[in-house]
Amino acid sequence: MTVPVAGRGPAVAGVAGFFVALATITVVLRCYCRVIVVKQFGLDDWFTLISWILFVFYCTFSIAGTHHGTGQHVTDLPPAEVPIGLKWWWSCEPVYVLSNMSLKASIGVMLLRIAVSRAHKVIIWTTVGILEICGLGYFLLFVMQCLPSEYFWTRFTGGSGSCLNPSIVVDATYAYSAVTCATDWILGLLPISLVWDLQMTRRTKLMVAGILALGAIASTATIVRIPYVKDLSNQADFLWATVDVAIWSTAETGIGLTASSIATLRPLLRMFSTGSKLSGGSSSQGGTNGWPATGTNGYIRSRTPRTGAQEEFGLRNDVGKNRGVTTLVEAGGDVERGQGGKGVRRSMSGHRRDSGGPLTSDPNWNSSETKLTDISSEDGHQGSWPTGIKTTTVTRTVVE
Repeated sequence: MTVPVAGRGPAVAGVAGFFVALATITVVLRCYCRVIVVKQFGLDDWFTLISWILFVFYCTFSIAGTHHGTGQHVTDLPPAEVPIGLKWWWSCEPVYVLSNMSLKASIGVMLLRIAVSRAHKVIIWTTVGILEICGLGYFLLFVMQCLPSEYFWTRFTGGSGSCLNPSIVVDATYAYSAVTCATDWILGLLPISLVWDLQMTRRTKLMVAGILALGAIASTATIVRIPYVKDLSNQADFLWATVDVAIWSTAETGIGLTASSIATLRPLLRMFSTGSKLSGGSSSQGGTNGWPATGTNGYIRSRTPRTGAQEEFGLRNDVGKNRGVTTLVEAGGDVERGQGGKGVRRSMSGHRRDSGGPLTSDPNWNSSETKLTDISSEDGHQGSWPTGIKTTTVTRTVVE
């Protein structure tokens, strides 16, 4: 038997549905980024995945509770529904605590990856360690506040057992909320110090620190929830009185999961950004940022004009992963494509010159500056390459 979702029940179900959907989207994107793009699914990702699974259970229990009285006054419910609603409410609390413990462990491990100094590592270990110990204590307190545990909901139907004074649970919730809030702010502000000494531009430092600090947003829900914690002692109308605690507890975990997952999506965003730039044109004359566009083989070609004027050239620094760069410089003569697509010049005398010959073998050759007119040919005729051609293929692998 179920009762209509009424009172504030729709608000509880709506918040749970919204945050479970939001967290699911961001966690799935995180897993895709870590498995497919970066190919490094680490311990922090496992902790996030565990936290998300527990959060899904939490939201499921919360929504189920709204069909059995959560958000309604006890006087508006059939007597048989009250213990069922209390049972669903009780089921939410343990998975909520475990989900948050796993989430904070994930954030701590993620920050340890970029921590260099011993002081930073000690701060992270200490902060996360205190939170985990307090979380475990709060978990055990809530589970064993009534002995046997089912007395929490059967006491209204003549069950036998005993429960702690509700004020003890309220005080413990205050303490756990304070530790959680402090942990969020410490782990949220620490990235600013972590990235300050890295070899990055100031703008990049601020962006990375801001992304990593998103987890501190979850503390907002924790702070908003504090004034409502006292309602946990309202045993006479528990399902109605604790609605605000339920809503803000859902928001706390949902925001934390979403923010911590967004902080890992930078490689995925960079991949899409690079892909859109490299596919911006098909013409050999115009591409992104003034460079020639990529060809069908994924290589990028730069060609100097046949005016004889010197022109500087270089490799692109925004080449996507596993792309190559082909740089072709020519100044006169006829260019042919040999077997395998190798650049070849046919000189005025009819001799066939391979670009991998005297140019690249000359001891004065380097990748940044070459005087083609100073290179002697294989047959000893000085100036055989006065209007020479150089073709060089360089493959660059950009690692995220």
